[in-house]
Amino acid sequence: MIDLNQLVDERNKVLWDTLSNHFQIDFEPSANKEYRVYSINDQATFYVPENDLCADSFTHELLHVYLRYKKVFIGAAFINTISSSAILKNLLNDRLIEHVGNCLDHIKMFEKYDQMGFRPEKFILDYQQHKCTPSDLADLKRYYKQNGSYNSEAVNLFIGKFVAMCADFNENFDYEPCFDALDNLDPLLFTVLDQFISDWEELDIESEDIFKSSYYPLLDTFYEGMKRWMTGKKFHTV
Repeated sequence: MIDLNQLVDERNKVLWDTLSNHFQIDFEPSANKEYRVYSINDQATFYVPENDLCADSFTHELLHVYLRYKKVFIGAAFINTISSSAILKNLLNDRLIEHVGNCLDHIKMFEKYDQMGFRPEKFILDYQQHKCTPSDLADLKRYYKQNGSYNSEAVNLFIGKFVAMCADFNENFDYEPCFDALDNLDPLLFTVLDQFISDWEELDIESEDIFKSSYYPLLDTFYEGMKRWMTGKKFHTV
């Protein structure tokens, strides 16, 4: 039996009350000792490690559900954008697409998480892990483009690292040199991604004005930018 008093306190009670009044909420023990949530329609099931009750980690999952409460389904919309494109679905792999959707969620979640007073280091499991190492950059430089053809796996790595750094809120990491390295490697792709994330960061998901809160225009801009970037290029896999 989950002791809710260890997961909900004065910091996240308003959030909990809002969501529990809207969703049918269930709890299940976590099979891998990690916090997770699965939500569909108006149901949300939280998977909680019974021997590691942590309000910080639980609040992270609450915020994923909060985005659903606000009708923000950016991950699913991103998947649809890619899967409906004959060219993009052959370039971007499923692992990257899921990773991007999760990072986009995190970008919108962290400010609220931080404002409630929860520990930044508990926001994600790999908080202490640098998201773009010298080894990553070396691999990109070595394999990104060969004989005029772009390595699709390296392109996925490029995009994944860019988005991961944007969604990392560990202030001990200075990612500017890494961003500069990616910009130097492929300035056109860098610009497309930079615009995409900037548009998402600026979007007001709390607004009642549908024109101010809709994320479909930025997805369209991303799609058109990627299409322009891919035009005339050759791609290969290893």
